[in-house]
Amino acid sequence: MAGYFKLVDAHDDGFRVKLTAPDGTLVAVSTFFASKAEAIAGIELIREIAGTGPIVDHSRVEAPKQDEQLFGLRGASERAGDVVQDA
Repeated sequence: MAGYFKLVDAHDDGFRVKLTAPDGTLVAVSTFFASKAEAIAGIELIREIAGTGPIVDHSRVEAPKQDEQLFGLRGASERAGDVVQDA
């Protein structure tokens, strides 16, 4: 089974979307949406961004050994090139 989007009630009579991994692990929670229609449009936007959006790295620089654990045996600079370092 693939991961899924769960549409849930939010406080203040709105909605949120929860992105859930196949094993049921919560991966992400959306912003507040005032209506179900807005939440569904948000899901469509998330799908588009997830498929095409680059990774923008705002995290601290880690030691090379930690990069190897995160990205495999190749360093982060040798990866596919989809990570953008943003200072």
